[in-house]
Order: sequence, then structure tokens, then C-alpha cells
Amino acid sequence: MFQRKYFGALGAAAMTVALAACGNTATPTAAKPAASHSSAPSSPASPSPAPQAALLTKAQLTSALLSLSQMPAGWSTDSSSSTGGKTFCNYRQPHKAQVQVSRTFQKGGGLTATVASVGIRQYASANDAAESFTAMEKALESCHQETYQGSVLKYSPMSVDKLGDRSLGVRIDSDGATVLQQFTLDGPTLINVGTGGLADAGADTATKLLRDQVDRYEAAARK
Repeated sequence: MFQRKYFGALGAAAMTVALAACGNTATPTAAKPAASHSSAPSSPASPSPAPQAALLTKAQLTSALLSLSQMPAGWSTDSSSSTGGKTFCNYRQPHKAQVQVSRTFQKGGGLTATVASVGIRQYASANDAAESFTAMEKALESCHQETYQGSVLKYSPMSVDKLGDRSLGVRIDSDGATVLQQFTLDGPTLINVGTGGLADAGADTATKLLRDQVDRYEAAARK
């Protein structure tokens, strides 16, 4: 009951927001022009552009998500879906994610129930991802409260580990429930981890899951 009413509603406002991660905003790799045989003095060689972050398929991104076997003891899978188009205070998204994958877990029951969700959103480019992340960041500067599906959601900035290229955290409170949502920009993707509960929102769990999820994505992107 908690997962559907509280985390489902709160997660829709935070976890379905279309953001992205931006690594090095590198220029896509292009064929190098043929070397010139002109007798004119050559100019100093400019640094080679950083390689464009790899775009993964949906299957590859799904495989990169944390699995049940990689969760701490006591968790089980939850078939709830957290997809949707809700954004913080309905801010306008400059770009849409091309691929989105997520997985949800649950632990305990009743007032001690805790839920966790991990997700990856991949954009067409690191530039699109960076612009989308910046749009969310700016929206949260003025978006502190809104009503969604009959519940008042209160948003507060939250400190997070400095992972990937840029990170931010949001605490969401509503009707006695708390969700801790963390976002990390990493290449052309946004990696997000959220935990929520009534008695315990699982702050330590969220921090560990974010680190583990970033590591798994980066390992997949390097292959």
C-alpha cells in the first residue's frame, strides 16, 4: 500500500523527470582530413578532442541496472512502474531522453516499508543531457512545493556524493512519507537513485546504491 500511494506519487514527481547526465561535452568523432603537403609552416598541433561518450542500446542499459543480487540483504523486486512525464513544478524539458530504463525494489512492510528505485536515462548527446540537467537544476531553485495527485509535495535541496560530472539531490516530503532522490550526470545519461519510506527513507542505502549504479553504468559504457 505504501509503495503505491506514497512512493508511487512522490516518485512520479522526481523519478520520471526527464533529465540527463553530461560527461565531457565532446564533439562527435569525425574522419580526419588528409594531411596537407603544403610547404607552409605547420601550426602547433591542437589537443585531440575527448572521445564522444558511447550510446548504449536499451538492452545494454537494462543490463547495466543494479539487479536484485547486487542489493543489500532483505530486498525483493517490485513490479511497480515509475515511468511518466511529470517534472518538478511542470518545468519545460529542453530535450527528451531517447532511452529510459528503471528497476524498483521493496523491503519490509507496513510503517517500516522502504522502497528503492534505480534508473538510467540516455539522451542523444552529452550536450542534450547537460542542457536538460541544467533545466532541472534551475527549476529546483524556485520549485519548493506543489500539489500532485491530491498530495502536497515539498522539495528541499540535499547534499550528495560528487559522482560523474555533476550531481544533485532532492528530499521530497508528503503526508509523513519521505523520498530521497539523487541524480548524477555521466556522459549522455542521467543516473538516478531514489529511496523512500515512512519511518526510514534509507539515506545510507541511497548513497551506496548511487555509487554502485554509477560504477555499473561506467563499466558498461567502457566495453
